[in-house]
Amino acid sequence: MDSTEHIMTLIRRALDEFDDHPLQVSVRRAIRIASLAGDSHAAVRLGFDLQPRGGDPAQNRDNLKRLMADPSRWGDREDPSPDVEAMREYLKDRAKGDGSHLMHDQSLADIEYLILHLPSTNSAAGLEADMAFRQIQDRARQRTFSYLLAWERRFGYTSVNESIFGTYKTQVDKMLTEGVPDLVEKFTAVYRRMNEKADNTPDGLATEELSQALTTCRRILEAVVDHVLPAQGEPSESGHKLDQPAYRNRLYEFIKQANSSRSAAKVTVALGRGLHEKFVAIDELTNKAVHASIALQAANLCALNTYVLCGEILLLKQHVDSNVASA
Repeated sequence: MDSTEHIMTLIRRALDEFDDHPLQVSVRRAIRIASLAGDSHAAVRLGFDLQPRGGDPAQNRDNLKRLMADPSRWGDREDPSPDVEAMREYLKDRAKGDGSHLMHDQSLADIEYLILHLPSTNSAAGLEADMAFRQIQDRARQRTFSYLLAWERRFGYTSVNESIFGTYKTQVDKMLTEGVPDLVEKFTAVYRRMNEKADNTPDGLATEELSQALTTCRRILEAVVDHVLPAQGEPSESGHKLDQPAYRNRLYEFIKQANSSRSAAKVTVALGRGLHEKFVAIDELTNKAVHASIALQAANLCALNTYVLCGEILLLKQHVDSNVASA
């Protein structure tokens, strides 16, 4: 089970059992989901509702900080972090009607206890307190439910994408492993070194690693093109060279010859052109001192675009071979 499926399971369970458990149970479930999803604002905002009064303020703060995807951003007011906005919302939610100051700082568990054990609701003060507590519960219930629904939509869409890409990835992985196994292993090694350098020395320079990753991406692409249309001594009908260095020409020629669908051919050609432009841009980066974290981002984009384009080419080749075999 991947992370998206795991989160979706938690969301559906929380929604299906929302009315069968005390409110604080649903809130704790939602905090767990928010933490897994990296939604720091929601996690901290819901955490405020569960936070008990008293105890060590520093420990209470640390408990909330642990809910954030990046605890180091806690309290950053120049570039407002999720906890700052969450605190503002909490204070507004628990303030008096005129918003002048914090009125109710009890946790949801405390509020539930107070509602059950209020001496009497016959007095005006008792009725007012009971109404205020119930309104806090209602707002917390609605807030939690709306978060769960939003996450259900978000991860439902993500799971569909992962399913589509998973099927595509399985096919491409098999073809790459069979067609260019040595290059795939080399890129994996280079990519691993880049990750290690970005983790250990994020401000260190990674020009050499980026150049190696870029070069390996290009070699993978060239090897895939060699597979579908080997180098030829004669130019194409339109006069373009199809020798070994002209791998982009051979890619376009293969698409032109092999693909019976004009719209599909145009899409793949456009993808190839876009990849070339990205290669040129990253080439310029390799001539400068590039920090490891930036180099890793560039390598990620390079690898992803190479992977998608190679998949398109290999799947098109598979389609052509299938049609020839059945003819």
